Amino acid sequence: MKSLLTAVLILCLAIPRLSQSQVLHTENFNVILDSTKRVKGSFIPSFRYRNVKQKFFEIENTADISFKVNRQAFTLANKLEYSRFGDEDILSGGFVYFENRNPLHQNVLLESYALILWQEIRGLRIKYSVGVNARVPLVVNSREGLFAGLGPSYEFERWTYSGTSDPSLIPPDPKPIEVEKIRANLYMNFKSKLSDEFTLDISGYYQPALGNFFSNYRLASSSEITYNFTRNIGLSLLYQNIYDPKPVVPISTLFHDVSVGLNLSF
Repeated sequence: MKSLLTAVLILCLAIPRLSQSQVLHTENFNVILDSTKRVKGSFIPSFRYRNVKQKFFEIENTADISFKVNRQAFTLANKLEYSRFGDEDILSGGFVYFENRNPLHQNVLLESYALILWQEIRGLRIKYSVGVNARVPLVVNSREGLFAGLGPSYEFERWTYSGTSDPSLIPPDPKPIEVEKIRANLYMNFKSKLSDEFTLDISGYYQPALGNFFSNYRLASSSEITYNFTRNIGLSLLYQNIYDPKPVVPISTLFHDVSVGLNLSF
């Protein structure tokens, strides 16, 4: 199994990693090594207020909950990021995500999902997406799991130029740009309990537009390692980004996101 872990690590380090913007790393919400639990979830709240030259206000919260009803599993997750300095909004982003998993066969799960996502730091005013995947276990044991999924999705996005850093690239009378596409969604996910203290979670995604499989696509991945102080409290290091070679508005094609957080789970 060590050789498998090494191969997966090399693969996912070679793929640009996933960010919350445009692509949602849904595999981070799915726990496959703890299938005996009927309910499982986590939350990471944060709040800050500073009375400086102008009032600074910041709130952030990430939460998810998964539960089983008979043979089906349901996941609800959300994230909110909001910062304000005086009268100016300096950061607004988040998502709401819902997923249902229904076993079709002993080795195949049908995943149907819907999400709403916004990330104004990049200019993504709003995104709506629905889709379905067939999920297949490749390797599963008491400490590790490797899964693959494939399916179609529909997405609608509304973009502005709030994430464009070069003013010369912004039109004189900028208006929101709306796009909608049917995409394929291919992913692989590896989770491992490295020891009693450390857990690892790696995902890689490929999302091409149907009809333009190799010319219009997004690459993404997510890598997270967690040190567990107790069964319910851990410290997580998460590195994510997304690569979009043809962004809708003139922004960077590669977007990074690194975070360290205290994870409270149940």
